[in-house]
Amino acid sequence: YRESREGRGEAVVQPGSKVAVEMIVRCKSFATANEPGGVKYFSTKEDTEFNELGFTIGKGEVPPGLEEGLMGMKKGGLRRIELPSTMVFTARKEGQLPLPSEKNKDGKRRFENLFKTDATLIFEVLVTRIK
Repeated sequence: YRESREGRGEAVVQPGSKVAVEMIVRCKSFATANEPGGVKYFSTKEDTEFNELGFTIGKGEVPPGLEEGLMGMKKGGLRRIELPSTMVFTARKEGQLPLPSEKNKDGKRRFENLFKTDATLIFEVLVTRIK
């Protein structure tokens, strides 16, 4: 992972933490001139009702590699976490990947095409809450 901004406060993401994040997920293999970091297929702002995603670390609700990349973060922290295709394929099988909403037709198409090529994903994650 790469830390873009350190968070603040006492609470730190650790096993058992209840975490809320704002997140964009990009398909690295679909990088374009307009999106050199990879084409976006999911965004909490576009694909979730409350503009964030909440989960408990260690419960298997998101890919293990994403959980690992979040460890040690504080509220307000921003990280870019890259998951190789081997982890992504396993996470898809386990139902751990965030999915685009029904209204996000481009995201749905990109998500399906992702599994026809190298499925490396980049998660841009901002921690908004930790309990």
